[in-house]
Amino acid sequence: MISRDCKKIALIRKECSLKRGGAERYCANLGRCLADMGHQVYVVARTCDDDIHPGLIHVPVQVRNWTSSSRNLSFHQNSQRALKGLDIDYVYALSRTYPADAFRISDPLHDSWLDVRYPGWLRNRLERLNPRHRTILGLEKRVCDAGYSGAIVTNSIWSRQQILARYDYPSERIHVVYNGVDLDCFRPSEDGKPVGGPLRLLFVAQDFARKGLGFILDALKQLQAQGVACHLSVVGRDDPRPFRQQAQRLGIAQAIDFHASTSQIQDYYNASDLLVFPTLSDPFANVCLEALACGLPVMTTTHNGAAEILTEDQTGYVLQANRPLVPQIVAGIVRFSRLPREHRLEMVHRARKCAEGFTIRHNAERTLEVLAGVTRAR
Repeated sequence: MISRDCKKIALIRKECSLKRGGAERYCANLGRCLADMGHQVYVVARTCDDDIHPGLIHVPVQVRNWTSSSRNLSFHQNSQRALKGLDIDYVYALSRTYPADAFRISDPLHDSWLDVRYPGWLRNRLERLNPRHRTILGLEKRVCDAGYSGAIVTNSIWSRQQILARYDYPSERIHVVYNGVDLDCFRPSEDGKPVGGPLRLLFVAQDFARKGLGFILDALKQLQAQGVACHLSVVGRDDPRPFRQQAQRLGIAQAIDFHASTSQIQDYYNASDLLVFPTLSDPFANVCLEALACGLPVMTTTHNGAAEILTEDQTGYVLQANRPLVPQIVAGIVRFSRLPREHRLEMVHRARKCAEGFTIRHNAERTLEVLAGVTRAR
């Protein structure tokens, strides 16, 4: 365990907010926890909510919003300029920028994701010439260079394996530090789960296509044909129109509600029976850990690091990402729908118990241990 003496720590992330998605919320929770532990925390970001913690110091970074390429490149360049005016002990990058004492893989590894998104050889090659992808790949190559990142932190074993397969980075400098969750904010409702009616399914994401919403809609069509009554709540800020159209074509529109992103997402967790999250690529989706903390079982894929903490049939269901997902989703939901009420209540208890092993405090302490052992990057 490192000294508890105050350290000056810079966290770099484009946005830092408790009201946004997983990576933005993670940055906010980590900053708040580090500040509570007595450290001086600078948040180098384009935007940072002012109600996260009174001790956080926001160092604003200007971003050129002309194109996706300019946004990513300008954030990297301007965040590095901002750091030069600070007296910092540790620089912890949560977005793609270099150099840093440690870089945390918060977003899917882009080199790997492009192969998932564009499996055809020709299309893949052409997409890699796209200025947006070229910029992100260039930044990623630098942050996965041992000369620019003193250590790499992944939030799952799966994500660590992705780096080792794609980049020549020393394995002993890649550290797995699982995410933490606010157990006071995310907790089971005192009123318990609603009883009766269709099976209440939940999908929460900001990128509907990558997170697998289309697979769920196809599965709902098959479940309807099998007589399994389900209702799906979709929560997030992505464009719902393509998925509304898909639901209309499938004849299941009446079984789906779309809701805007909300800072009170725990209300949806507590009103649902199962989180269905068939993502194509996620280092570790925070929504899964938040759901577990609320006693909500989770269904996700082996391409989500959060699957590593699930126990089949006890805290959720793990879908094999290298096999067709829709039949697995259907089979899992059918199995879940047939469980006795006592078994479902036991899953609620086990889900919460699982989440209690992943606190924000433990995540912060492990992160500090990694930073303390880093040799400063050039």
